[in-house]
Amino acid sequence: MVKDDQLEQQEERMERWRYVIQSMTKEEKADPDIINASRVKRIARGSGWPEHEVKELLKAYKNSKTMMKASKGRQLQGMLRKMGL
Repeated sequence: MVKDDQLEQQEERMERWRYVIQSMTKEEKADPDIINASRVKRIARGSGWPEHEVKELLKAYKNSKTMMKASKGRQLQGMLRKMGL
């Protein structure tokens, strides 16, 4: 179960990420792989958040994308078995 303070932290993170995403172009939203260092700087300036927030969002996106791919195959089933689920 998620504790209230953890939930609040996640909500704050999502709020920051919303500003970061709003500072991206349509092309960057469609294909985050095109985001290089200069784009990270521009997005950070536009969102009012530091560059590490932009990088954190991109990392979370890539991790989610990897998990989604894994869920399509048997990799997820194997992971769940290892976790005892």
